[in-house]
Amino acid sequence: MNEKFWDLKKSKQDNMINASLKVFALNGFDHASTDEIVAEAGVSKGLLFHYFYNKVGLYEFLAGYSTRFALVELNSELRRNETLPYFDLMEVLAQSESATVSIYPYLYLFLDRVREEASDGPSEQTGQYLKLYSDKVDSLVDNSILPGSMTPDDAARLRHYLDLIRTDAMASLLRAGTFSPEKYLVSIQDSIRYFRGICS
Repeated sequence: MNEKFWDLKKSKQDNMINASLKVFALNGFDHASTDEIVAEAGVSKGLLFHYFYNKVGLYEFLAGYSTRFALVELNSELRRNETLPYFDLMEVLAQSESATVSIYPYLYLFLDRVREEASDGPSEQTGQYLKLYSDKVDSLVDNSILPGSMTPDDAARLRHYLDLIRTDAMASLLRAGTFSPEKYLVSIQDSIRYFRGICS
């Protein structure tokens, strides 16, 4: 990546990042079109490739940037408290995701797509970026205080269900054109409350 990208106004950076996240999230690496990205961003292809050189470079940049951004938001929500009751932790994760998608709506859908493509994607680097975030969340879940008779296996299984609900809620709202971080957060919090009630 050309470091001069960071000299652009933040609004222009975010415009290019959001357009790229959206196109890669919806289409995957192989089917994502740089023509579609530049049309979505309202920039020339020459400008895009001036900063990212090629499609692989852009994809790798997005994987690294998205992971770091998600980690910063998560750490901000944790406020240094890394040992929480399990369902409180799920709430913190939801709050962190809501804060992130208020700036980058397609970020988590993009990371989900990168995860799907990690084994046959354009570079091994993207999988290493993802591991930074997943290792952090795994550690938080492992250290969380489980309610009642919940076992670590139960906690892992429930987290998987909540991840599926999160992805579906985000994709459905974006597809319907009714997405907002607040709507997303309410839908996830409802699910968390439901499971909290069952497990308490």
